[in-house]
Amino acid sequence: MRFALSASAIGLLGLAAMPAVAQDAAAPAAAASEPTTLDRIEVLGSRIRRAEGETALPVLSIERAEIERTGLTQLADILREISVNGPSLSLNTNNGNTSGNSSVNLRNCASNRTLVLVNGRRWVSGNGLDGTVDLSSIPLAAVEGIDILKDGASALYGSDALCGVINVRTRTDFEGAMVSGYYGQYQQGDGERESVSYTIGGSSDRFSGLLNMSYTDTGAVSAADRDISAVPLFGFPANVSTPGRASPVGPFGNFNVTGRGNITLDPNRPGCLVNQVCAPSTGTTDFRTYNFLTDGYNFAPDNYLSQPQTQYSLFGQVSYQLSDPVRFRSEVFYNRREGEAQLAAQPLSPLNIAATSVYNPFGVAITGGAFRPTDFPRLFGQEQDTWRFSGAFDGSFELGDRYFYWDAGYTFAENRQLQPKNGFYFSTRVAAGTGPSFIDSTGVARCGTPSAVIAGCVPLNFMGGPDGFTQAMFDYIAVNPKNIQKYSQESYTANLSGDLFDLPAGPMAFAFGVEHRIEEGSSEPDPLTAAGLVLGDNPFLPTRGSYKVDEVYAELNIPLLADVTFAKSLELSLAGRYSDYSSFGDTTNPKVSVRWQPSESVLVRGSWGEGFRAASVSELFAGQATGRPAFQDPCSANNPQFIANAAIRAQCAATGVPAGFQSQLSQTFGTTGGNPNLQPETSVSKTLGIVYSPGWMEGLDMYLDWYNLQIENAIGSLAVATILTECYQQLNQNSCALITRDTTGAVNGNPGEISNILATNINFVGGLETEGYDFGASYRFDTDNWGRYQIRWDNTYVAYFGDIGKPERGELNADGRISSGNVVGTLPSGSSAGAPRHRLRSNLNVAWQMGDFTVSATMEYRSRVRETCNNVFNTATALGNVDPAFRDLINLCSDPNRLIDVYRFRTGTNEIEAVPTRVPSNMLGGTTYTHIQGTWAAPWNAKLSVGVRNLFNKQPPFSSDAFANSFDAQYLIPGRFYYLNYEQTF
Repeated sequence: MRFALSASAIGLLGLAAMPAVAQDAAAPAAAASEPTTLDRIEVLGSRIRRAEGETALPVLSIERAEIERTGLTQLADILREISVNGPSLSLNTNNGNTSGNSSVNLRNCASNRTLVLVNGRRWVSGNGLDGTVDLSSIPLAAVEGIDILKDGASALYGSDALCGVINVRTRTDFEGAMVSGYYGQYQQGDGERESVSYTIGGSSDRFSGLLNMSYTDTGAVSAADRDISAVPLFGFPANVSTPGRASPVGPFGNFNVTGRGNITLDPNRPGCLVNQVCAPSTGTTDFRTYNFLTDGYNFAPDNYLSQPQTQYSLFGQVSYQLSDPVRFRSEVFYNRREGEAQLAAQPLSPLNIAATSVYNPFGVAITGGAFRPTDFPRLFGQEQDTWRFSGAFDGSFELGDRYFYWDAGYTFAENRQLQPKNGFYFSTRVAAGTGPSFIDSTGVARCGTPSAVIAGCVPLNFMGGPDGFTQAMFDYIAVNPKNIQKYSQESYTANLSGDLFDLPAGPMAFAFGVEHRIEEGSSEPDPLTAAGLVLGDNPFLPTRGSYKVDEVYAELNIPLLADVTFAKSLELSLAGRYSDYSSFGDTTNPKVSVRWQPSESVLVRGSWGEGFRAASVSELFAGQATGRPAFQDPCSANNPQFIANAAIRAQCAATGVPAGFQSQLSQTFGTTGGNPNLQPETSVSKTLGIVYSPGWMEGLDMYLDWYNLQIENAIGSLAVATILTECYQQLNQNSCALITRDTTGAVNGNPGEISNILATNINFVGGLETEGYDFGASYRFDTDNWGRYQIRWDNTYVAYFGDIGKPERGELNADGRISSGNVVGTLPSGSSAGAPRHRLRSNLNVAWQMGDFTVSATMEYRSRVRETCNNVFNTATALGNVDPAFRDLINLCSDPNRLIDVYRFRTGTNEIEAVPTRVPSNMLGGTTYTHIQGTWAAPWNAKLSVGVRNLFNKQPPFSSDAFANSFDAQYLIPGRFYYLNYEQTF
């Protein structure tokens, strides 16, 4: 039977990671051998032990040999490259990932909708408290293999398994000792990676044990060291601010002075000198009108492209056979990681400088000023400890003539992160330092007045450029907030499986289990941060919360037919899980799957199941936090919609916007927070597939799987743009009530700016739907004189990704909002983590082994995506108004004059209208990366590997609207990466 898992097939698992559907065929060398009778094992996607590795669900397996051939040192980086994965966090995400987390995102439907297991047990949530697992807390050196279930599985595994399940398998039954060392770096000489691991293990008749210790160090890559990221917008001058991407706030300041407008210090002039009264003449000679073409600050070189990180890991595993039918096993993980993210120095804004400050040459109070102390970048430290202990008894017993398997265990895990920060400022000291000041009798500037000196205060010189802002000034206002986040998980489990009775087609098998779990998390901001006294550190209140869940599941595998015409085998699997949560109540989730093998060469499989995701601790209990989402103010006098629509102008006036107001902000203030009344997200997943392993070509396996996934009751918050649209275009007063405007000019010295938009968590009626196909093939064959060859080709093709129900673009979605339709093949703007929605991702792996030598090559393809190109178009147009030669820069957009229908509500109604609009766009072309590796197995029990990642130095495609850089964070960092690995076994 071609789909029986034979001993030789298991041997192949260590040579190449084939889809689980393809791993059941034996190697040609064993074609004449009879399959060996194997112990029953539990395969991902089923709790029932079986002698066959093939189930009715699509599973991809990656074994240790394949992991080593990637040349990567992080688990998250390996999973980022599988075709079924979507955009996810990694060390290559700096802005927007200051905690240094790494994650996986199956089907691109959010990382917290992918369940991560380690040895079949749920892994503890990361420091974000949102249910996402931080993969950097799992040491790669301890990993033996990875299984990826490409289907929903809440019926078996509970919450979070909406879009798939990752099971990381650790090493077991290791005999002897092994030490390995790795070193690699980019061709530019940066991004060094070093890794050392030591493993020792042994066993006796009753005992086995394994200990692994590892150290991994990853060096930083600076945005300054790659051309495409060294400027805010590639192809443009580095210092063009609004509407470009350079910051309007730099080391020479940006001050709103009565009678002179916005001015800045001439970089060629000294400005105000330290410990000297700044004369009015300095204000006349040294300051000039701010010029957006030349005075913007190039923040890009201050940022990391890849964060530095150091990890120390320990993994231990023991097993002891207490008696013939009973075994005790236990494992301990500990992982310590330290790292940092770096951003450009925090701008001090808005500044209110007293008319009597010694460093104010203008003689009038200045409101809405801004200054960036560029010598002091923001640093976000990360000190994270993760540990897990588990202990379990397991065994088997015979009842009648049937064997049953049982286990009962306990697991406790905790993740704790300290986040020390540098480069932030104490707002009350900034206020004191910009207040009245004088020069004392010793010639030193003092805060206050001669009769009322403010002890310890240092007057702040923001009008002397970078040299005028001294270390003493920085030390006076600097504050180093420390946030602490902690998450713990405790679970008790018991499982029983076996055969119930015989049917004509075989035994009916079952699995049954119970689980009690406690999840608890907290996030404690620094007291100064919580009080809103730290400039640049978004204030938020503490998050503290927990919930308990009791669960019971059952699974049946029913053989319907066997060894009859058109049915070599036909099996029906039924599963269900009942969950009772303290946070929302109870839910029951069923699953049905079918496995039909009409012949020895063909397998047909399909499944239908319901799933759920319980709201996370942060979604339920998060304190309020204020962020800076990108936006366009609909009430700005230069907004085309404001200009063209009288109803919008009237609504803006009715909500208190001053006449003639023009926004100077590209980011507003949005407040989010938890909601303890949230209900769980729900899902329906469907798959249907076929596997073909032709008898006329031994070693060839092909598969095709269709999938459809629908997620309803999605948890989230209204986007800033949605709230603004509903207020000003639909006249929705509920949305208007969420918007607060500053009428005094405290924000950027510009009365009318939005100071806050309230957007806390809710359950939406609708949600996400995605549909597509996974397909591929693997071929393994031996030759008499030229060694063994293995070829594997895996693909994911996404046919639909968008609102549930597949509404067309411009139609209403389930929440009564205008749908974007099918967004496959697009790149949303402004995502800090990157978010390309590729239609096709494809991986081709070829390996050749001859004697002691192995050579492998991998080609990784990502299809093209389209983005809007507003940054390029608007910046080139504004520059062209000054110098016509710059207008040609609009051609950095692949289609600068694209005309499409933009859908909007007619003001004051729910009617949708289509407005032909020029929307500049840019196509990021398809991208292929090539990686190679060569390995020599030395005769002294050693293995030496050398490799190159990104062999042809493929550059990431230019992106106009990527966040903080000019290429999306999901593409590889430019440059070849060379590495060497040595492994010695004793």
